Amino acid sequence: DLPISVLVPYRPEHVQKYHEWMKSPDLLEATGSEPLSLEEEVSMQQSWKDDPTKCTFIVLAKESCDSNSMSSSDDGSTRSI
Repeated sequence: DLPISVLVPYRPEHVQKYHEWMKSPDLLEATGSEPLSLEEEVSMQQSWKDDPTKCTFIVLAKESCDSNSMSSSDDGSTRSI
């Protein structure tokens, strides 16, 4: 069986969707995170990418990865999970 999801490095193109996810009070509580502005989220992604002690990934639906790691549906939303 082929995997239904894959891990991909957390890249700049993921920041907007990640930022939307992290507006959830439940997710903030579950991850012990504080809300950040989009600008802070962009800065955080860059710092995680550049920090040799961190390895940050995003889980994507497999079909999303078949077209440059994130695809858009007809309504423009990404199909990441």
